[in-house]
Amino acid sequence: MNILLFNQTWFADELRSMGHNVLTCGPAPHLEHQTRGSLIHINEILHGLPTGFMPDRLVWLDNSSPCLIVGLEDCSIPKVLYSVDSQHHAYRHSFLANAFDHVLTAQKDYIPQLERCLNPVSWMPLWAPEYVEKSADKKFGATFVGTLNPALNPDRVAFFEALEKLIPMHITTGYYPNIFPHAEIVVNQTVKGDLNFRVFEAMMCGALLLTEKTENGLLELFQGGYHLVTYTPRDPHDAAEKIRMLSENRSTMRTIAEAGREEVLAKHTMQHRAVELEKLLRSLQSRPPSPQRYYDAMISLSLDSQLFEPLNQTASLQYAHASLDAAEQALALGVAPNDDQIALLIRGCIHHDRLLTDERGTRIVTELAEMFPDRYIFSLLHVRTLLNTGRHAEAKELALQISGNPPEQTFHEAEYAANLLMTKSC
Repeated sequence: MNILLFNQTWFADELRSMGHNVLTCGPAPHLEHQTRGSLIHINEILHGLPTGFMPDRLVWLDNSSPCLIVGLEDCSIPKVLYSVDSQHHAYRHSFLANAFDHVLTAQKDYIPQLERCLNPVSWMPLWAPEYVEKSADKKFGATFVGTLNPALNPDRVAFFEALEKLIPMHITTGYYPNIFPHAEIVVNQTVKGDLNFRVFEAMMCGALLLTEKTENGLLELFQGGYHLVTYTPRDPHDAAEKIRMLSENRSTMRTIAEAGREEVLAKHTMQHRAVELEKLLRSLQSRPPSPQRYYDAMISLSLDSQLFEPLNQTASLQYAHASLDAAEQALALGVAPNDDQIALLIRGCIHHDRLLTDERGTRIVTELAEMFPDRYIFSLLHVRTLLNTGRHAEAKELALQISGNPPEQTFHEAEYAANLLMTKSC
């Protein structure tokens, strides 16, 4: 197969070793085929690929950033979305997912949320990113390597500040293979109960992993007390007690560490995950396009526009404009939004008109009200639009048509609904 991997180099070498042609793609400089770092249509990417390389499969690998590609919902090449940071992005990814044929997630707890796309969703956990030799030279007792930024993760900072007062800890940042092989214990703390890379990295390096006891598939992959040891989440006293207990029984500690390493080497390397992915790609087929795919594309782009707004105004405007392109495609097909999409669709239109001055969002809501008069919320927003443009008589006539209440009461409802949606879209 010709396989196009977006955003990451994960699995590229492993898939090549299985006989596939693989090309990594995206704006990052380490990827083989460079694209511009702004919204780009999938057809433009495909037409610009090296001569002779037409993908049989597309794989979008989560890099915790908004998707920079539009038009995926119309691309007939079988596609996989791998949602890695689902603990942060499952909501946005659940709308993006409708453009794909299969969804993988690294976080098992988020499968139900991702399943709103109605595509198959399955669990593919993370892995040990590289092979690291263990070491008999143990320079550190308990250690943590990672980000301690109170603005990004105040709970983590508070946890380790408390833990350091209870037990000696070596806390640093940097390249984990320089530290973990020389540590007896690696303490892991998650952001949102996620099954993160540190779980696999610590065990690969031959350290005992002391991690939060969470759901999310952790104890389906590993046996507590045999491959690793768990502590109560957000409880530094329990973590300190586990460190003391393990340090007093070094033989048990190193036996568990070795069992964890052996389990990772046997089941949780990049090669193991590449085999899973290759099996999926072989059987993957394009699914019939969902009638709602353009609305989901619109919502996904609008959510990304709102995400970008405080960071990059230009990007936010691009996403807002593209979101209404998708909405207009849905309207051209005469497709009605489902109940889950209606409020988000309207919020996206309001968000667009707050950023831009062409009132395109207002026109779309008006068209929706005319096409689907049974949807009361669209009609309410149409009433408000008429009032805002000075067409009071038309607003009154429409208010009488859609409600048995006095027009002024319907006017009040329309203003209330618009303000509520505006608040939630900001």
